[in-house]
Amino acid sequence: MRSIRKGAEPRALIEWRRVNRDTPHNLFYGKGSTFPSEAVRQALLKEQFHLCAYTLRRLPTAVECQARDHGTQFSCHIEHIIPQKHQQADSNIAYKNLVACYPSSQSKVACGYGAVEKADYNTVTKPFVSPLTANIERQFRYSRDGYVEGLTPEAIATVEVLKLNHPTLVNDRAAVIKGRLKPRGTPISAATARRLADDVVKPDAQHCLPEYCLALKQQAERHAQNLEKRAARVRGQARP
Repeated sequence: MRSIRKGAEPRALIEWRRVNRDTPHNLFYGKGSTFPSEAVRQALLKEQFHLCAYTLRRLPTAVECQARDHGTQFSCHIEHIIPQKHQQADSNIAYKNLVACYPSSQSKVACGYGAVEKADYNTVTKPFVSPLTANIERQFRYSRDGYVEGLTPEAIATVEVLKLNHPTLVNDRAAVIKGRLKPRGTPISAATARRLADDVVKPDAQHCLPEYCLALKQQAERHAQNLEKRAARVRGQARP
């Protein structure tokens, strides 16, 4: 997971509230609602740099969806950090409680991790690390073989609730790490690893971050540290 900094509410959401201020029974999210889902999903995708809030899986951009004559319902679904079941009525449409997550609203693929597994877990009364938490990166440690470890009681619970060590996620993370640290089977240099660690947390021209960027950043830094320590030992042994 990575910290998400919430942006301003989409104009369409503000206008929707204004139009329905005299009919508060219409102000809800769900089946039969006129909630501006497309505009909200686009805003969420942008502020999350097109990564799932819980798993850091890559989410297609609005442009990619439009190229296939699709809306962003084919990219992600709108997730309530505090589940709707445990909210006050007005919190059901609170932008600060919404994030974009895998799988998409239109997906028929079975998914055993992330928001699907979280379901109605009460994040208010039970331990859970919200993706809106500052410096969330310090609470999770990724290994080279793709596993993630919670470093606080809340993070440990979060890994379990979201099933972040599901085989699919573990294998995907391991493949990304290996592909960037050992391209074509050859380990990159310490200097290259340092640059990689810096680059993977910077959005590209399409305003996207690399999939599993935090796992890659941590492992690139560790790769560089190991090589630098080895080089220091060799220099020490070579001294007369």
